Amino acid sequence: MRKRIGLWGFIVAGLAIAVWGTLSWASPSTSCRGVEMNPGDVCEYSSLTNVHGGKVQRYEDRIDIAREQAPFAVAAGVGLMAFGLVIVAQGRRGKVPTASEA
Repeated sequence: MRKRIGLWGFIVAGLAIAVWGTLSWASPSTSCRGVEMNPGDVCEYSSLTNVHGGKVQRYEDRIDIAREQAPFAVAAGVGLMAFGLVIVAQGRRGKVPTASEA
C-alpha cells in the first residue's frame, strides 16, 4: 500500500512540475537580486564576490531566457508522470497482493 501511495505521489509531483512549467511559459516573471523586474528594467551582473562586471541584462532578455527554459520543465513533468503511470500499470498487471502484503 505504501508503495502505491508513493507512486501516486510521484505522479502528482510530475503533474505539479508540468503545470508550473506551463504557467511559467505562459506568464514568466523575473527578478534581479530579489527585486521583481518590470519592462524596461535592467540588471547588472555581479560575481560571487559581489564585484560588478559591467555586464547588463535587460528585462526582455531575462524573460526570453525564461520562456526558452520553460519547455524543459514541462517535458520533465510529463516524463515523471508517464514513468509513474507505466510503473503503476505494470504493478496492476503483475502479482495481486494477498491480504498479508497489503
